[in-house]
Amino acid sequence: MPLDPIRSRSNPIVKLAREVRARRRDDLVLLEGERLVTEALGLGLAVEALVLREDLEAPAGLAEHPALRLASAEVLDAMSALDHGPGVLALVAAPPLLALESYAPPAGDSLLLCVSGVADPGNLGALARSAEAAGARAIAVAPGGAQPFGDKALRGSMGALLRLPVHTLDGVQSLARSGVRSVVAATRGGRDFRSYDWRGAVALWVTGETGRAQVEPPADAELVTIPMAGATESLNAACAATLLLFESTRRRTWGTT
Repeated sequence: MPLDPIRSRSNPIVKLAREVRARRRDDLVLLEGERLVTEALGLGLAVEALVLREDLEAPAGLAEHPALRLASAEVLDAMSALDHGPGVLALVAAPPLLALESYAPPAGDSLLLCVSGVADPGNLGALARSAEAAGARAIAVAPGGAQPFGDKALRGSMGALLRLPVHTLDGVQSLARSGVRSVVAATRGGRDFRSYDWRGAVALWVTGETGRAQVEPPADAELVTIPMAGATESLNAACAATLLLFESTRRRTWGTT
């Protein structure tokens, strides 16, 4: 049975949520909404706090959780990163950020998404969501851009950033040592992505929409380009990456036709 509802904004759980939102606690992440919270519990992430608005019925699987606390709408609003929160949130242990050199592609075809220079957390979340859907083995994120375990990126990923292994994009020379070929999405000047050979171990690099990257791809990286019609110069990074990711999967799965 949950303890009495939290009604004070000075409650330690409320203060902790604010610290996590302000990125003063890197060991915890803030998750909002039944889907993300349930996903984290299913993955076995350690729960520091689980809070439900007192006028809502607890979703299946949460009602008996030992960390569950009820809270007033005002208190939950103070904890939430959203203007209109869904009424349930959790503070859970942040998944590990893995070193890039620990990435070990399996024999045969594999895909790693490398993200550098993407500042918008919503775009990072969308990139991770597409990468998982296209069968990527992992995602590597350069320091200095959007944080992979920030609340906006996690919401945008629909849980993909909890499920995919997330590496820090540094020490890129380890990719070549592991037999991974680097391919960079380029606005122009690259090979048509539809005729590129995506077989083998591939790292697809996506940079920010300005073309700038905090971590530069290897000097011998190949370029691929999406041909554009009309006056359009480029696509949103997440949109372009989705096309490339699924073309990679199509070519590796069904061959060159």
